[in-house]
Amino acid sequence: MNLLSNYKPLFKKNPDTRYFLITGGRGSGKSYSVALSLLNLTYEPDNIILFTRWTMISAHISIIPEFLEKIEVMEVDSDFEVTQTEIVNKRTGSKILFRGIKTSQGTATANLKSISGVTCWVLDEAEELVDEDIFDRIDLSIRAKDIPNRVMMVMNPSYKTHWIYNRWMLSNRPDTTYIHTTYLQNKNNLSKSFLDQADRVKATNIDRYNHLFLGHWLDDAEGLLWNRMMIERCRISVKPELVRIVVSVDPATTSNMDSDETGVVVCGKDQAGRGYVLEDLSGKYSPNEWGAVIAQAVKNWNADCIVAEKNQGGDMVESVIRQHDKNTRVVLVTATKGKYVRAEPIYSFYEQNKVFHIGNFPILERQMISFDPDKGNSPDRADALVWGFTDLLLKKDLNFAVWID
Repeated sequence: MNLLSNYKPLFKKNPDTRYFLITGGRGSGKSYSVALSLLNLTYEPDNIILFTRWTMISAHISIIPEFLEKIEVMEVDSDFEVTQTEIVNKRTGSKILFRGIKTSQGTATANLKSISGVTCWVLDEAEELVDEDIFDRIDLSIRAKDIPNRVMMVMNPSYKTHWIYNRWMLSNRPDTTYIHTTYLQNKNNLSKSFLDQADRVKATNIDRYNHLFLGHWLDDAEGLLWNRMMIERCRISVKPELVRIVVSVDPATTSNMDSDETGVVVCGKDQAGRGYVLEDLSGKYSPNEWGAVIAQAVKNWNADCIVAEKNQGGDMVESVIRQHDKNTRVVLVTATKGKYVRAEPIYSFYEQNKVFHIGNFPILERQMISFDPDKGNSPDRADALVWGFTDLLLKKDLNFAVWID
């Protein structure tokens, strides 16, 4: 296989450093090269590779297919046993374990630390981990003897306020291998439509091009609505007594690697009419999976209502929910105006310090900050948040939605 030369340090049997910081913009080839290097590493005996993301509920939909593609390209299907959470090299016994750091009960740090014999930890989408202490606790548990230890951070560069920037980018560390690529180095493997898209963004929004395609780090974001300072201001650690809780859903209608996520956000309201983000359970799910996630969230939080966007799936949305929850009231909403107009009233509550986040929700918050109605992708988590607070804080008299009980 032809590899971009930048990634060759990942394939060294005895690496020069413990840490690998792997950054790049869209189309840079980092996910491809990392997956290939990890499969290659399993041919060395006694390797246990822990592959994590902040949340990972459906690895068999969002991640493992990338590895299966590489296995097929290498024509080594018979060497591997693949389940929904692990890939085992049958020739050596070495394996890749796919786990999430955040769970519905909190963080799984203790469970991850207790996995015996981990030799390589991969923190994928590392920009989503905002708690430096969690990183340190897992990092210090990677200490297998008589075999090289690796810690790989794979990320699209985030904001310069991120702890990874302050810890690794302000100076070059001798214990770290730095790998950065862009789509320009990977053009031979990209479609013409992707390259045309990059050219259009470059011509119309050079800052966005530099960040998305060239992987430049950003100064603290000033989004069209939310910004990081506003969200940090509304963060609290203790949940007050709530009078209503809803589970809000922005459902995806397909479930493959290229699908949008299904936004599932739990929101609450106190006696004074203030709103609270309680949990973000969003992810890439099949309809049956997101139906089960919603039902469990209703049970965990004793929610009194499910608010779901009635998208192109139509009655399918309520049908899926009813397979898992036959009793909770379902409110279906149909948007008749754009996402920006729908989000503005909820943003105004943030401006007035009337909405709070109980803890950190890094993926949701990043989506809120980067919210741009002109982007092609759907802000699924932010959409779910907007629908939830619309029901809780604005009641049913809005002129931009049709509500169906």
